[in-house]
Amino acid sequence: MNAAVARFGAKRRVWILLAPALVALTLFYFVPIAQSALYSLFDLRFTLNVGDARFLGAGNYVRALTSPVLWRAAAFTVTFAVVVVALDLAAGMVLALATYWVDKRFRTILRVLIIIPWAIPNVIQASIWRWLFDSDVGLIGDILVRVGVAASPPLFLVESELAALTIVITYVWKGAAISAIFCMAALATVPKEIVESAWIDGAGPLRRFVSVTLPMMIPVLLVALIFRSRDALRVFDVVYSLTGGGPGGSTETLSTLTYKTYFSFSQYGLGSAYAILSFLLIFSVATIYLLRLRREIHDPESL
Repeated sequence: MNAAVARFGAKRRVWILLAPALVALTLFYFVPIAQSALYSLFDLRFTLNVGDARFLGAGNYVRALTSPVLWRAAAFTVTFAVVVVALDLAAGMVLALATYWVDKRFRTILRVLIIIPWAIPNVIQASIWRWLFDSDVGLIGDILVRVGVAASPPLFLVESELAALTIVITYVWKGAAISAIFCMAALATVPKEIVESAWIDGAGPLRRFVSVTLPMMIPVLLVALIFRSRDALRVFDVVYSLTGGGPGGSTETLSTLTYKTYFSFSQYGLGSAYAILSFLLIFSVATIYLLRLRREIHDPESL
């Protein structure tokens, strides 16, 4: 009896501790999602009054899914996410390993320098890079001209390919810092004894990393992959601050398209449909990663 009461008391304390987080998630995540799902079923233009709006059912979703604008934005978003997540994790791994390669006296300084890009707000970061890539007064274009790489400063924010490259560089600059934090945490979980045993057995640095260190980092790297993929698929501030989705919609993402449809064109029903479709894409990707992470935790040999 006492054991049952103790278990009940423990569960009660757990729910009490979780209650503030659950309330916050409900108010700031689940309620807006439900509201967007409701709006997406009605023809809402220049008004949010559902009572007076015409019910469309799946009409907004049909309109969205048959729009070439959506598919172009989705293609760019997915391509962007794949590229930046790969670069993020690769650069983050190199930065994390560098903190172990340098002398212990400089390790803390290097880690602080790595974290600085992560600490800068996205809008400020985008403003800095927008100035650097400006074709008139930008530092990067001026350097390229001075070293003879270009005859005139490239139009980084005007030409489609250069605009996409600019967004990738800007995003990875900060994303690599975030990935480095995950990688440093993963490296800290690798037992030194196992690495030293591999060294005694004659394994070189590359072999030790590939065969010993990297497999033991997989669970943490999968978590990093979830977060970085989620952030990349819903990227908004960097793109909107640098190019606004241009030129000609070539750098439009699902988030910027949703924002413009909702706030610039006041098509709240269609914008809500875009938002729900974006949510389903991110939710599907996250679910795949979580299932893979669960399998890795329960069956490490499955990798």
